[in-house]
Amino acid sequence: MNPNDYITAMIKIARNAGQRAMEHRERIDEMEVSFKGQADLLCEADEDVEMLIFKSFQKSHPDIAFQGEEGGLRGSEDAELRWVVDPIDGTTNFLSGLPFTISIALVRGTTPIAGVIFSPVEDELFSATIGQGAMLNGTPIKVREQTDPARFVVGTGLPLDRYKHSMGAYDRLHQIREQVSAVRIMGSCALSLANVACGRLDGYFEGPTGFLDCAAGIVILKEAGGKVTDFWGTENYPENITFTTGAPACQAFLLETTKTAPRGSSKE
Repeated sequence: MNPNDYITAMIKIARNAGQRAMEHRERIDEMEVSFKGQADLLCEADEDVEMLIFKSFQKSHPDIAFQGEEGGLRGSEDAELRWVVDPIDGTTNFLSGLPFTISIALVRGTTPIAGVIFSPVEDELFSATIGQGAMLNGTPIKVREQTDPARFVVGTGLPLDRYKHSMGAYDRLHQIREQVSAVRIMGSCALSLANVACGRLDGYFEGPTGFLDCAAGIVILKEAGGKVTDFWGTENYPENITFTTGAPACQAFLLETTKTAPRGSSKE
């Protein structure tokens, strides 16, 4: 199985999904918005865009399982391959008029082997297949080769305190902030990883954040020369729902701080 055989369909479907999302955004004021959880918004566009992606893959590749942010797993849990999709990563951004992304990954087991991230607001499409490098709108991209922490620009998100590994998060953020040039919050895990891959950010750390949000970004960033681990330096990020990523020098710098986070998910 060659991941390159799938990337053309992934790109086409991501662009179609982005167009559908932008059509929804023209009538934001009419949308019903609900909460999936604390500070976790859901709107009808999430579900509609996911269904468009699901139906498109059912036509083109019906033999591959599908796992969506909103609808869960469709297909066998034991399937060798599955599409891992976040139809709108950054729903709050979407509803606020800020950039958001369509994130689609092809995953074997727990390893993303192809990924597409489309930012329709900026008309930027990031893509990669394992072993073939990463692209932005068809042009090869690489992480930034910056080694001086005082020059690092780092992305992150602000955690809720219900997770055990969030204890002390603001102290760790302060420790990092005091040593780097700047910290930025994109509001989308996928967009943050894409921005590291093309050298706009040097690194990105966040937890908790889901594997579905990050799967496409993992393969894109790795193919751009970056490194991806959980907070403690392992690749158990699907289970540990934390990410410490970046160009190699920045990722190693961030890891020195994130590895001090307490392990575990819920405080309860």
